This record gives sequence, structure tokens and C-alpha cells, in this order.
Amino acid sequence: RQKIMKKILSKINERKIYFLISILIFIADIVSKYFIDKYLQPIYLKKIIGNFLIFAYTRNYGVAFGFLNNLPEVIKNIMPTLLKIIVFAAMILIFFIMLYINPKKQKFSMIGFTMVLGGAIGNLVDRVVRGYVTDFISMGFNETIRFPYHYNIADASITIGIVFIAIGVILFKEDFESKTKPEETIENNEENKTL
Repeated sequence: RQKIMKKILSKINERKIYFLISILIFIADIVSKYFIDKYLQPIYLKKIIGNFLIFAYTRNYGVAFGFLNNLPEVIKNIMPTLLKIIVFAAMILIFFIMLYINPKKQKFSMIGFTMVLGGAIGNLVDRVVRGYVTDFISMGFNETIRFPYHYNIADASITIGIVFIAIGVILFKEDFESKTKPEETIENNEENKTL
């Protein structure tokens, strides 16, 4: 057990910059929600950059971007507890993935998991403390052409993180294939020589 703990602590130390970034994302999310709750809630809506960027106070009892917000009351009652369990389990999984992968070879994926972890912590804390997530970012060109859901810094971080993970997986796959192909050709050449 001591060896395992030492190994985990060593890996955390090696990747401390990524975990620090996750914490900074979490802090930025929590601070932004605090000011939105305090100053925007009474007026509800504030134009930041014309119609393109609007802050509109929203309480999200579902998941990211208000998904599953319009559920029957029976399901809504169990959904907060279920979401907390799912998000917490996902955070533990992401934490161990970050310890497992090589940040030098899979930098895109590492950055992606870092962003997802920071965002997940932010939204989980909101759910535990308040029972809902504060959303406030609304983007679009006018009243009709807009992104259909409000979101927050945590949601944006998670979404961008998933894109980075996808890019990282594609790049790593290509890198892996390019490394395995020469080995395969060497093996084939050796087989041909023996024949």
C-alpha cells in the first residue's frame, strides 16, 4: 500500500501543473458564479457585447446546457443525487486517467482531461452546495439566432476539454500506427530471409 501511495504521489507531483490548472478553472468558475448570483440575479439579464454575448441568470437542475431540465417531477427529485454520484465517479476516473497517460506523448489529451476535471469540480460543488448549477452565458447574433442553452465557465471548460481529448486520441492513434508499422515491416523482412 505504501508503495502504491508513493507511486501515486510521485505521478501527482510530475503532473502538478495540470492539477493546478484544474484548480484554477474551478476557482474561476466558482468566483464567476458568486458574482453572477450576487449582482445579476436581481436584474436577470445584462448585455455584455451587444446581442452577441449576454449574461442571463439561470438555475440549471439538469446537466450541461440545461439538458434534462424539463423532466417529470418524480425523476427531477432523484436526478440531483444521481448526477452528483455520476459526476463524482467521473472525476475519480478522470483523475486516474491523468495519472496513467503520458503527458509528453499525449499533451492534447492531458490538457483536455485537465479542463474537464476543473469544470466537473466546479459544477459538482454547485450541485452539492446549492442543489442546482448557475448558468449565465448566452451567445448568438440576435434574439432568434442564438445558442439554445445558457452555460457557465465549467460547461465551456468541459466542452473544450472534450474537443482536446478527441484531438489527442486521433493524434496518438496516428503516432502509434506510425511506430508499429516499421516494426511490422522488419518482422516481415526477417520472415522472408528465413524462407
